[in-house]
Amino acid sequence: MRNRTEKFSLYPHREKRFIPHAKNGAKTQSEKDKKHTQTKRGAYNIVMEKSLNKRAEALKKCGAKVKYGVPAFSAFGSGGIVSEAVYPVDGYSLSKTIKLLKGEKYVVLGGATNVLFPDGVYDGTVIVTTAAKDFSRKGDRIYCAAGARLPDVVGKCCNCALSGLEQLSGIPGSVGGAITMNAGAFGREIAELITRVDAVTSDGEVVALSPSALEADYRHSCIGEKGLTVLGAELRLTPSSKREIRACIDGFAERRRTGQPQGRSLGSVFKRADGVSAGYYIERAGLKGQKSGGAEISDRHANFIINSGGATSADFLALSELAKREVKERFDIMLEYEVVFL
Repeated sequence: MRNRTEKFSLYPHREKRFIPHAKNGAKTQSEKDKKHTQTKRGAYNIVMEKSLNKRAEALKKCGAKVKYGVPAFSAFGSGGIVSEAVYPVDGYSLSKTIKLLKGEKYVVLGGATNVLFPDGVYDGTVIVTTAAKDFSRKGDRIYCAAGARLPDVVGKCCNCALSGLEQLSGIPGSVGGAITMNAGAFGREIAELITRVDAVTSDGEVVALSPSALEADYRHSCIGEKGLTVLGAELRLTPSSKREIRACIDGFAERRRTGQPQGRSLGSVFKRADGVSAGYYIERAGLKGQKSGGAEISDRHANFIINSGGATSADFLALSELAKREVKERFDIMLEYEVVFL
């Protein structure tokens, strides 16, 4: 039993403890430990710096630039930090980079227009293809590199008086991403126009895929399943007049302006369910305008989640998972994500 005269404290960890002073200028054990820790930390930093410099040199030989600690660049405007971002300059550089990174954790992205980054650190390498944007034309066929933006490609096709991509003009993503997910809009899918896709395996081997080899379906191709990365693609289009093509582009743009919300988003959150827009079910579940932090289910189109200011990726996930649960409970339909999560 504690003696009543004994000092008692509710916060013993805050009590000051007696630490004897070193005599004759000698260093205490804590000072020695601190110096030892600083020495080890300095040596570790030197080793890491040399390692990173060596890695950067190897990537440079592949024709790629590298940056560390890059802020996430999702179109939604959320996310934390990317540990390492690599920027190949063209398709050849991209294939060499992928071969170099074999066995490591990496993901290949274009504009990240349908990609949600984590709020913390993405501890892996993001290969960014935006510099690989070559475009060429031969007759009624075009060839475009994976990093080319779809709106830019559509504009160039219009200047060449080639029709077929007008419906996709409002999709802000890259050609590589569009082919990987077989992007589409207003009744047109990009796979319908493809005559050849050049891709690279995880071993760095370049392969050519025929249209049938893509196994394209609604918002799907075999690219991701087989561990392939798109380098570029050839598409066959139809000669037309620039005026007619421009009129079609403007018409589809107007339909998007009136039917889809403005602001930062990742586009359609979910795929269609049995041919019916996911937004139809989410709206019937009464979720239009539902908010979580700075994220909001659009009151214009319920299959869009908008960053109304300061939204985090956690906010986005809270709303998307709520929509999935409510639609499942009310209509016994399991919605499938169109958005990609890192």
